[in-house]
Amino acid sequence: MAELPRAERFASLLSFPLDFTFKVIGRGPDFWREVRQLLDARGHEQVILVERPSAHGRFCSITFSLHITDADALDAYYGALQALPNLVYLL
Repeated sequence: MAELPRAERFASLLSFPLDFTFKVIGRGPDFWREVRQLLDARGHEQVILVERPSAHGRFCSITFSLHITDADALDAYYGALQALPNLVYLL
């Protein structure tokens, strides 16, 4: 299965449409803004971001949920989030 494109793996593992929860971890105080701008640009201005800073403030964990219609849409969000400059980890 690891050889399949990511969208095909999503399609084989998940039933669409669904509400999908993303968790992203990034560096610095501007990471929240990067995530917010990405979602706003894709028409998700009303999505609530739950932020949790690390103990020393170097990292920020952000959790949010989106209604995803198909595997290609989920793959597109993963690709867009992976392109964020301050991203450290994406779940």
